[in-house]
Formats: sequence, structure tokens, C-alpha cells
Amino acid sequence: MHIKSLTIKNLRSISSATLALNKPGDTGLKYPNVNVILGGNGFGKTSILRAATLSTLGPLLSTSSGFVADGLIRRPDGWTQPVRSTKRPRLSDHAQIEADVILGPDELTVTSRSRSTAIKLTSEIRAVGSAEILSCEVSPKGMEKKLMAAQFEESDPAFFVAGYGATRRVEASSRVDESARLKSRQRKYERVASLFEDHVSLVPLSYWLPQYEDANKGRYKQVVNLINRLLPDACRMQAKSTKVSATREHLFEMNGVALPFRALSDGYKAYVGWIGDMLFHVCMGIGKGLMLRDMHGVVLIDEIDLHLHPEWQKVVVPTLAEALPNVQFIVTTHSPLVVGSLEAGNLFTLRAENNAVEVTQSADRVHGRSAEQILLSPYFGLQSTRAPETAEQLAQLARAAASGTKGASASYLRLLAEGAPKAAATSGKTTGSARSTRATAKRKG
Repeated sequence: MHIKSLTIKNLRSISSATLALNKPGDTGLKYPNVNVILGGNGFGKTSILRAATLSTLGPLLSTSSGFVADGLIRRPDGWTQPVRSTKRPRLSDHAQIEADVILGPDELTVTSRSRSTAIKLTSEIRAVGSAEILSCEVSPKGMEKKLMAAQFEESDPAFFVAGYGATRRVEASSRVDESARLKSRQRKYERVASLFEDHVSLVPLSYWLPQYEDANKGRYKQVVNLINRLLPDACRMQAKSTKVSATREHLFEMNGVALPFRALSDGYKAYVGWIGDMLFHVCMGIGKGLMLRDMHGVVLIDEIDLHLHPEWQKVVVPTLAEALPNVQFIVTTHSPLVVGSLEAGNLFTLRAENNAVEVTQSADRVHGRSAEQILLSPYFGLQSTRAPETAEQLAQLARAAASGTKGASASYLRLLAEGAPKAAATSGKTTGSARSTRATAKRKG
């Protein structure tokens, strides 16, 4: 399954937005399976990831999956608590998300064996008293039962959607209670729960991968090879598990030292954590005889650059896109280095316009540009990448130089090249360069 387009109305900070998404098989882009969402804090990047989930998994989430709708409806200025009514809700009382979805020929529960099928899924969230209620419609009509069966059957490869929120964390293998997890959340909701619930923990590699080492050596080898392909060259996961304390787990070799997962840096733990969780769910649902590389589906990642070193940020998205070419990635980021690894067609920018948020795509080329160039481009919209007080000093010196003040040009170039020798103690103080510039101008006058 892949998402062709999303139409969002009245969801959190987004009043109305439409995204024509890139998906595997499209032409014109080096990475046609990549969509990156940009925008300021609070503009709605996470809301788009949630919208993709709420629409594609609407039949599942609207029933007894463990999902609870909360705080999803946009509440503009002047919004009042609605009262129970039999009338269709006003715009301010509900949110709506439409997804045009392409189901692959291998998703046999709902499609024919020979062709892909296009369907529309519409999810609506209504305010009823203090609660929010999710409902879903399917078009064309008559497919509801097949879709419900596909979404509720844990082993069905159809509708593979995995989502990872910015607060993602990995649970210790000794604390994983599989039966308790399945009682609180249906498996396919568990895959995306961290996008909606901050306290959700991911399934650790040490909980499930050693079992595959014994029982399914072919699949086990695929998992190890794929993880190592997704890791930077400086880190390799060992091909065989090792007994550590009372459990078996895989060690990671870094700079000649073998480390257990818990001893890795935050960056590695965050990255390996969601990769391992995703592969766990893939192995639970992928059809027999299929290679992991052949997996189809949608993976949503909030703040993909979380904890990653800049060197890694430059390659993380291309690495994922190449290793899993049939997966549609929809991710958010604040990193200009992530942006610089892609093309304009991969990027969607959220902007605040007239008290609402709009989704735009720019034609500005970004691939290969420096981080500073990208930060100053329309994608981030910064006026300067320097500290505010230094930027102000440069502006003052530039004006002084333009008016002919002696020494201002030299001071400007020195500050531009070397930076400020010392930051001001408070925002109210004036640095030496600015004081000397004004003093020189006063003497000249």
C-alpha cells in the first residue's frame, strides 16, 4: 500500500491542506519514495504524519483497536464546546482526512492478483460533548468488510503502516510483556501508537531477533544484512547473538569495541531502536517467500534527524530510500543537512498564512547546497544563521561603512571572518565593536 494524496481539513493546527505525495514507482526523482515535511514548531508537521495514519488505518482505529481520539480537532479563535446534536457537525466541530490509496496486487484480501487497486479512505473526527469520535468511510462501496478483515488480521501484509513519534524509546527486553501489549492495543495500531501516545515503548531487537536465529535462519540473515546496510560504516551488528547476563542479544562493533545496545550512544539507540521495531512488525506480517527488500508499505518518522551526528544526517534518508525502495517514507526534520541530500520535489513546507497553516512546494534547488544556504532559503526562511547580537553588529557596521565611517569596513570584515570575541552578558549591553563603531561615527560627525 502507498498513499497517492492526502487532503486534510481542520486537524489540529491545519485548517486545510492537500499533499500529492511521492511514492515508489513514480518517475522524475532520484528517491521517488521520499517525502520530507518542513516547518516551524507548532506548524503541524506531526499532524500530517497523524493524518496519514488516521486515514489509512481508519477502519481499524475507529473500532476496538486501543486508539483514543483526543485533541485532534482544530479549535480556532471563538470556538465553543459543541452540544449533542443530530445535525451534521459544523466545520469547527469536526476534522476530516481523505487519503487516495494504491493497494498492490500482492494485497490479496482486497485486490486481484494481477493489478493494483485505487481506493479512497475518508476519516472524520467529530466532537461529541468533551469526547472526539473517529469514523471512517471507504470508496468504492462494498469493500468495507474486506478492508476490515485485512486491517484486523495481524498476519495480513496489507496496510502495512509503521509510525515513530519524536518521543520514541526502546523497552528493555526483560520488561516486554507481549500479552499485555496485545490486550491494550491491536498489533497494527501498536505499529503507529508512538505517534499518538508519548509513553509507548518500541520492541527491542533482543526480544525477538535471537528467536529467528534459531527458528528461521533465512529471515534472520536478511534482518542482520539489512540492519548493517542501514547503519553507518563505523558501526556493524554482529552476525551472531551473545549471551549477556540472563539474555541473548546482539553486540555492535564500533572502533574495535563490541557494545550491547544499551551502551550505544543516544543517536544509535534512537535509530537502531525504530529500525528494529519496524523489522519486528515486518517479520510478523510479511508473506512467506518474500524478501524484506520487497516489503511494501508506509513508514512515518517524526524528527528523523533526532540525536544524529551531522555526518549521518547527510545520508540517513538516501540510505533508507535505497535499502527499502518499495517503502513510502514520510518524515519530518529540522535539519538542513537532511534537506540538502534531496531534491525540491521531495520537500513539503508548512507556512503560517492568515492565521492558518498552508502546505507549499518550492522549486528552489537544494541538492548539494551548503547548510547555511539552505537555512537562508525559502525552506527555512532564516534571515541570518548568526547569533542575533552578531547579526545586529554586522548590520550596524554595514550601515556605518556605507556612510563612510573610518574603520567600519575593516571591522565588518573582521567580525564576518572571526565572529564576536565575546558574547554580551545581557541583551541590553552593547558589544565593543558596536560601541567603537558609534564612537567613530560620532567623532566624524
